[in-house]
Amino acid sequence: MLDALSLDARAAAAAAALVALPGVLVVRSPWRAMPLVSLAFWVVSWTWHFGSRTRVLHVLLLMFAALALLRVLRPGPLPARGRAQVLIVLAAIVLAAPGATRAVPAGARAPLEALTAQLLAWHDGWPLSFEPLSPRQPFEADGVAALTADVVLLSGAPVHRALFAVTAAADVALLLALWSLASIRWPPGRAAIVAAAALLPAAAVAEASAVLAAAFAVEAAALWHDRRGHPSAFTAGACMAAGLATNAATALGALLLAMLVVRVRSSSFADVAPASLVPGRRRTAVWTAVVLALPLFLWRVPPLGGPTFDWPAASEVVTHDERAALAWIRDHTRPLDLVCAPDVPAARWIPALAARATTAPLRPGWPRPEGPCAVRISLSGLLPPGVNGHESPAFRAGGAAVWTTSQKR
Repeated sequence: MLDALSLDARAAAAAAALVALPGVLVVRSPWRAMPLVSLAFWVVSWTWHFGSRTRVLHVLLLMFAALALLRVLRPGPLPARGRAQVLIVLAAIVLAAPGATRAVPAGARAPLEALTAQLLAWHDGWPLSFEPLSPRQPFEADGVAALTADVVLLSGAPVHRALFAVTAAADVALLLALWSLASIRWPPGRAAIVAAAALLPAAAVAEASAVLAAAFAVEAAALWHDRRGHPSAFTAGACMAAGLATNAATALGALLLAMLVVRVRSSSFADVAPASLVPGRRRTAVWTAVVLALPLFLWRVPPLGGPTFDWPAASEVVTHDERAALAWIRDHTRPLDLVCAPDVPAARWIPALAARATTAPLRPGWPRPEGPCAVRISLSGLLPPGVNGHESPAFRAGGAAVWTTSQKR
């Protein structure tokens, strides 16, 4: 059914399916928690199997879609339509709109997220290393890369377009989480304004992994204070486990900050109700988080680094000419050919867009592949090592050019 849609539409549809299910089955109220619970399920579920991820996705989505009919027939309390919902929709559009004009997602971590998702999709599961795109071992991936791989497997969209969809979903997820947290103190309309005002300025510089991890942690704090007993404690623990799998440092920091804000509000205003005092509820939340997160740290090796603060890199993009050159490399060179490139930010996208290893450093401290360069590419107006300006390229698109060793034979 997705084959009739454009690549971007297919990626958006696949991301929407992941966001809608299975949260629609387990969240009774509020509805704004549904996307966070769904995304947490898909992040954590990467530890539950060692077979084909594509088969698991198809089976679970079909099963959840069938069970969702029960929620449609008995929907429970529906969200009231009003100013709050309109504000949230407008804020979500503002968050997602910039992606439509970019060649690749912004951010210093985006190339690495795309590379990681590419390998997950290639293996249809969890690989042992980053080879053949990088000699680094062992393999590691966060929640953003895992969700991006799911979108690729469901839609067949290119990895950088799938990353766009997941990045937009992460921004909207944090918006909804902040709305849930603000609703503890304020009515829905004012809470929506507070959530949008808090998120929109930071969305331009924050990395997707940090945004998604913060969304999980803030939603966990909001669910903990919704006074609904053990079910909400369980979902709070599940969200926290997904946050730890996505970016442990950011998730813990966001949780502490959210709990501090709620505690300050609770002590300052008498109309803020405390969290449920159901016996054992805290134990339910903690054990849920531990049980779901422990496999991620035992054999899935999630990255433990904190958020990336290389904010100027958020404005750097690959041009359309450079993307065309990388596509040419992918279609006209051998899979194990090494690409020689200048050390510029655009070169970080070579493994994800060209599916080839590159001599350009992917991240500080990462090992570089060894061997002769079979392909050379100019990026950002700079020539790669070993090429002079008088050689004729095998491919040129605007300011981007590609040279291959076959030209000399």
